[in-house]
Amino acid sequence: MQNIKITLLLIAIFILSNGLALAGENYVKPKLILLIVADQFAYNYLARFKSKFSKQGFNYLLNNGVYCANCHYDHANLQTACGHSIISTGAYPWATGIIANQWFDRVKNVVTTSVNDASKQLVGSNGVGSSPHFLNSTTIGDELKLANRASKVFSLSIKDRVAVLLAGRMANLALYFDDNTGCFVSSTQYCTELPYYIKDYNEKHFVDNYLSQPWNRLLPEAEYASQSRSDDYFYEQGLTDDGKKFPHSVATSNSKYKSFASTPFANQALTDLAKIIIDKEHLGQDDNCDLLCIGYSSGDYIGHNFGPYSQEMQDLVLRLDSNLNDLFKSVKASIGLENVLIVFTADHGVSPIPEYLSDLGLPGGRVDYKQITNSLNATLASKLGKGEWIQAFEPPNLYLNLNTIDQNNVRQQDVEALVANLTHNYKGVAEVFTASQFYNNKLPNSPYAKQARRSYYFGRSGELFVILKPGFIFSTINLGTNHGTPYSYDAQVPLLFAGNNLNNKVLFNRVSPADIAPTVLSRLGLEFTSQSEGNVIQLPLNEVFGPKNQ
Repeated sequence: MQNIKITLLLIAIFILSNGLALAGENYVKPKLILLIVADQFAYNYLARFKSKFSKQGFNYLLNNGVYCANCHYDHANLQTACGHSIISTGAYPWATGIIANQWFDRVKNVVTTSVNDASKQLVGSNGVGSSPHFLNSTTIGDELKLANRASKVFSLSIKDRVAVLLAGRMANLALYFDDNTGCFVSSTQYCTELPYYIKDYNEKHFVDNYLSQPWNRLLPEAEYASQSRSDDYFYEQGLTDDGKKFPHSVATSNSKYKSFASTPFANQALTDLAKIIIDKEHLGQDDNCDLLCIGYSSGDYIGHNFGPYSQEMQDLVLRLDSNLNDLFKSVKASIGLENVLIVFTADHGVSPIPEYLSDLGLPGGRVDYKQITNSLNATLASKLGKGEWIQAFEPPNLYLNLNTIDQNNVRQQDVEALVANLTHNYKGVAEVFTASQFYNNKLPNSPYAKQARRSYYFGRSGELFVILKPGFIFSTINLGTNHGTPYSYDAQVPLLFAGNNLNNKVLFNRVSPADIAPTVLSRLGLEFTSQSEGNVIQLPLNEVFGPKNQ
């Protein structure tokens, strides 16, 4: 028996040593990591619109890279800040503290955003800046900079929370859009002055140039008929000062810069800026691996306003395909795709417009959290005593008023249980978990208890965590749609790796965007992020040595 164990050990050592040698011959570390995150990109978009994609956009990723066909987030609150922090750190909100886009701050008695930082100032405009000071983890970029200060890390998006949470603390620059001035700005977290080429971009008012043309369909209207609804659906929200129907024009609107984010032109601007940054900063031009994060934000705005089955969303995806085509061609010419590891994913999906689901005979509806707050306050006052019992409801986190609880001399645990029972009675509510249940590790036998636990951060989350039924969304108006649930339409997202001599393959084992950070860092031979929970995805190399003809 002992001889058999020794023989197996020797075989394992032989295989491992030869495997490492083979990897050394066949594998070249990337000079640039190109991390692309599409905000609110439903998993089914790739299949629905594939026949209309160009050869070198999404189809380049699908036909030349590794397609993870079973990728799901494993937490309950599918919001933008959560998704991007998971991608950059490989850790969930229970570890990072990024529980939502915004939450109630008991110390300051205000609602705060995930990146708002009063100690920082905007660079390139006036106002309060942003930083990852709430993020309790290092990021891919932080680990890259810790290992080699010569490496460059850049992150850009329309949203500050996207650019900042992808970047981390040590990035050279996190760039985002100021919808008051129409300029791209940063924060004193990263710099005291914008790079000259960003100043030049702003001074030439390129954003106004994009808006000088109306947003019309990329293809003839008939091309949208089979995959999307007819235009101008009643329950679409439309664009501010414009409407619900093509063509869309916001150039003369008083809020044109706010509406700019809700058009494909914002994605085009990010693509152009990415190419400028690669060129001016010489990214990927030496042996120090660099990181460029691009957070394409327009899909989130358009998805909220028009829904995933609108012609506007289909057109946005087709135009994003064109943006990627343009970006990949530029990267191929300047760096070579064999030297670039491309990662494409999304921060979350989206629910169809509830009324559209009802039209099709499917379950769905809206839950007005403001009405629930008022109703609960009234009921609790009649049952327990005077006072404001609900201090804030920032879905899915509901915050009890701890002062009112003390003044009425009742136990917090009892109030939590009562509010949970009352909230369960509202139409559309599926699950209500309490802080006491999280603290005592006594969550009910629910299929989403694990996901809720991963979304709960003590001291920042509410005393109650509310999950809606499938098809239901938190909404105070009867227009547009939302996301934020653990169901597949929110939690399942695309994940693709390409470039860097990867073999074309489809992986069907379940993975998560939390696996991106450890996968990228392991490929670079670097230490994982400080809170890393994800696993390394085995990315197959080409069987033939040397770069694939791309």
